[in-house]
Amino acid sequence: MNWRSHLPVLTVLFYLTVFAPAQADPAAPPPTPLGVAMKQMSGAYKELSFDLQQPSDANKAHYLSLAGTLKTGAQTSRGLVPKKAATLPPDQQATMVKAYQKSMDDLIQQIGALTQDIQNSQWDDARKAMAAIKQQMIVGHKDFRVKK
Repeated sequence: MNWRSHLPVLTVLFYLTVFAPAQADPAAPPPTPLGVAMKQMSGAYKELSFDLQQPSDANKAHYLSLAGTLKTGAQTSRGLVPKKAATLPPDQQATMVKAYQKSMDDLIQQIGALTQDIQNSQWDDARKAMAAIKQQMIVGHKDFRVKK
């Protein structure tokens, strides 16, 4: 066999070595249930925010599905405890968890208003609701997330 017969295999090996995505850090901790729920919410929020820039009644079911993902993620997250609670003194943990749950309750209400706006094709109101949700997320992350 000559060297040219091995060229396709060598090309594939080169590609996999140079261009293949890096493997996840094995020392990194596994994602928490709260982290997974928040990541799902983030993805749905980004997609819905982009979609509502030029909404269409024909896509209303998809928008409602994304809003449902937001609501499910928020409801799931409400029942979980942020990592930050463990970093606080024991006498402050319960207060922090109650504040977190109140914040998630407010977010769930805002998502409910967003859902109604989408159902009624009130696109300007839906965009305003998305802005309020974004602000709630920013404040929540500032207050309840462990700083990296």
